[in-house]
Amino acid sequence: MTERLYWLDPYLQQFTATVVSLTEHNSQPAVILDRTAFYPTGGGQPHDRGTLNGIPVVEVIERESDGAILHVLARPLEAREVEGRIDWERRFDHMQQHTGQHILSQAFLRITGAQTVSFHLGEEVVTIDLDQVGFPPTAVEAVEELANRVVLENREVWARFVEAEEAEGLSLRRPPKVEGRIRIVEVADFDRSACGGTHVRRTGEVGPIKIVKLERRGNETRVSFLCGWRALRDYGRKHRLLLESAGSLSVGEAMLPEAIRALQADLKEARKALMALQELYLDLVLPYLEQRVQPASFGEVLTYVWPQLPSGLLPRLARRLSEGRPRLVLLAAGGADGLLIVACGPGVPVDAREVLRRILGRLGLEGGGGRPDYAQAPVPRVDLQALQRALSEAIG
Repeated sequence: MTERLYWLDPYLQQFTATVVSLTEHNSQPAVILDRTAFYPTGGGQPHDRGTLNGIPVVEVIERESDGAILHVLARPLEAREVEGRIDWERRFDHMQQHTGQHILSQAFLRITGAQTVSFHLGEEVVTIDLDQVGFPPTAVEAVEELANRVVLENREVWARFVEAEEAEGLSLRRPPKVEGRIRIVEVADFDRSACGGTHVRRTGEVGPIKIVKLERRGNETRVSFLCGWRALRDYGRKHRLLLESAGSLSVGEAMLPEAIRALQADLKEARKALMALQELYLDLVLPYLEQRVQPASFGEVLTYVWPQLPSGLLPRLARRLSEGRPRLVLLAAGGADGLLIVACGPGVPVDAREVLRRILGRLGLEGGGGRPDYAQAPVPRVDLQALQRALSEAIG
């Protein structure tokens, strides 16, 4: 059985060990050591990274069959004796997040009575799933305040092994999932939990604990949160966004919500005015376009190209011009939001998709699609003369 140095001293960053066996995992070389400071994935906490004799350790796994710890390597290891180095920044981040999770879970239990049913320490965010839903904002604020008060009190954190009989009388936050000797992690006078993870020595090392999101998942609530350096980096990023947003609107930070509400109201009115202007434009341009309609063997045909036009207008024009009559309508607009539309009225013996494909082919473009009676494709920044020729050739 490998001696687990990370239980004895989670702050250990370098160690020496002897190779017990060489093996493979998913076709990658792996080694088992007589002792290791590398934490294997488990209990919601990801594995450590680092090196063995300079070779990157890409994954650490506890083998289910015998409990052996496999160090999966980037390339084979040939030495018998090794020097291991832990990626300390990753390890300490995991220690901050995991101890912070214990504190936050106990805070939720004390304030709301909600029990943590699962925990996941991700690369960017940490989550716990609670067995309740419908937490009011005031309760969440109280939980966060209690958790951070425990951090600022810099309480001692320690771990120890106990027998199963002793664990039954320790009022653990959750019953242990293992049998035999049980490892207990305790936050002084606050939380006591069965846990095999790595933790800080005192709560002050956890740093700030910040809840960033709550989302309902059936009968449970997923709480996303950040601790320590993650929380500080998140605060810095959001503070920069706040300053940039306030600066762009020429208001103070405290006035930003009011400024945004005013912008939203202005935008709503502007959209109403735009819709009214678009309707007016349709009423004015439709008679002009009707005058440009040309006779065809099956009925009528209309082609027209605008240098630029709001993309929402073109489909409305195409439908109005083609509905209820045997007319083939080819409309296009240039510019960054350029659009090409082929619309077939009833009785037009062509497939709009095929006509669209031919036009795009002449322009050296692909894409678009639709139905036999209506098809469209984006044509951003296409040459307007080439576009006009392609439409004329399509009906020639």
